[in-house]
Amino acid sequence: MSTHTRFGASRLLAVFGVVATAMMRVVAPAQAEPAAGDPAPNPYPDLRYFAEIDSAPYNLGPLPSPDRPFGKFDPGVWFVTTQGLSCGIWYRGSFGCTGDVIPGASADVHQIGWVTGDARVHYDWTMAVRFPGSRGSLTIPPLNYITMEGTSCGTTFDGSTYCERGPFRMLITTTHTWLNG
Repeated sequence: MSTHTRFGASRLLAVFGVVATAMMRVVAPAQAEPAAGDPAPNPYPDLRYFAEIDSAPYNLGPLPSPDRPFGKFDPGVWFVTTQGLSCGIWYRGSFGCTGDVIPGASADVHQIGWVTGDARVHYDWTMAVRFPGSRGSLTIPPLNYITMEGTSCGTTFDGSTYCERGPFRMLITTTHTWLNG
C-alpha cells in the first residue's frame, strides 16, 4: 500500500472517529418522567374496552321523575366498590359515591360526585346535602360498567371505580381520587 493510500485511510478513520464521538454525545439519556410542562398522563380508563352489563340488578326503584328530584331514597342504580364505598347513578344522570373514607380527600369528606347542574365533579359540603340515601349491595365486576340516563360507572381491572357523564368524570383508586369536569 502506498504512503498516499495509508495516509488517506488514516485520515478517513480519524474523521469517522470524530463524527461517531460527536454523535454519541448528542444522544440524550432516556427519561421515564415526562419533561417539565408536559401534561400528566390521563388516568381515566376508556370504557370502550369494558363490557356493558345489564343495570337491572342494580336498579333500586322506578326511574327518577321530575316530581322527586332529590328525595332521600331516589330511585337509581346503586352498587358498592371494593374500597367499601356505596355509589350510584340517579336523577338525570347525577352520580357519586359515599363512604367513611374517600381516598385522597380530607377526613371530613364523605361524598364525592356530580349532581345535575353542577359545573364540575367535586367533594365538599354541598354534596352531603344533595346526596340521596344509597342502598347498593352488589359490586360491578372488573372490566364491566352499567349505564343509566347517559351516565356510566364501572370497575377497572385493579378494582378502581370510574364514572363518567360527558366531560364529568371521577376515578377512585385505593389511594387517590381524580376529578375532571
